[in-house]
Amino acid sequence: MAQLRDVKPILNLDVLSHGTVECIDLNKTRRFYTEVLGMEVVQTSATSLMMRLNSAVTIACVKKGGGTSGGVFNHFGFDVANRELVDAAYEQVKDVKDEYDIQKITRPVKQHGTYSFYIIDRDENWWKILENPKGGYSYVFDMEEQPGEWREQNHGGGRREKAKDSLL
Repeated sequence: MAQLRDVKPILNLDVLSHGTVECIDLNKTRRFYTEVLGMEVVQTSATSLMMRLNSAVTIACVKKGGGTSGGVFNHFGFDVANRELVDAAYEQVKDVKDEYDIQKITRPVKQHGTYSFYIIDRDENWWKILENPKGGYSYVFDMEEQPGEWREQNHGGGRREKAKDSLL
């Protein structure tokens, strides 16, 4: 059996950019992340925070009305440079769906300011392949906090375009 490091991956992904966790109380959660874990935290909407620690890898925290559980809000994202690479990755994963017992692959769509699709693996973990500006979601830390509703912010679309311009 070949060692894992000798295996050529099916997908050519650029970087693991972000993950998402859930919470019930944003204020208590923010206090824990900043005071205990020492993370930099920015409130991005009435129901969300973004966190990071010495890295461009960002964790989004989304408030839920009840108990927390797995699902689309508990995903980890892999960035690629453009929409064409998202589409190519989608086709590549479709080709190996059965071989790797992938439960579901969503079609690529534009949402929350990015073009992406999800893979639900055999263990019901959610993985997102998306186009994102260089540095992933780290641009939100250079902007003013936005405690309003996410929908009022065009799902982050305007932020993404501003970040793209500033990173060029």
